Amino acid sequence: MDKIPDEAIVLRGGRNRPEDIHRGIGTHPSGVTGISVECAVGLTIEELAANIPHGQIGYTTVGEVRQAGGEVIRTSGRSRHHATLVGLTPQQISNLLNPTFPNPVRKQ
Repeated sequence: MDKIPDEAIVLRGGRNRPEDIHRGIGTHPSGVTGISVECAVGLTIEELAANIPHGQIGYTTVGEVRQAGGEVIRTSGRSRHHATLVGLTPQQISNLLNPTFPNPVRKQ
């Protein structure tokens, strides 16, 4: 599988508090355990947020995830930009994805 570039945006819906992240950790059918995110290079925040139903979103980059000791792995999901963020604690993930912002394209 191709390595996702460091400059790729990593976006997750919700308030992304540590307890929210903890509840969101799961094992993908491929066997990867982590949290679901949207991830892509060359898309805007609005484009990546299009499939996110949450009122709030948080984002970082793959490079920042790697600097913290984690990784972002491409996995199947509700969009072609789905990925799984692995290898970090809920607190570390929350730190990367905060502050959150209103989702500019929230689906009702």
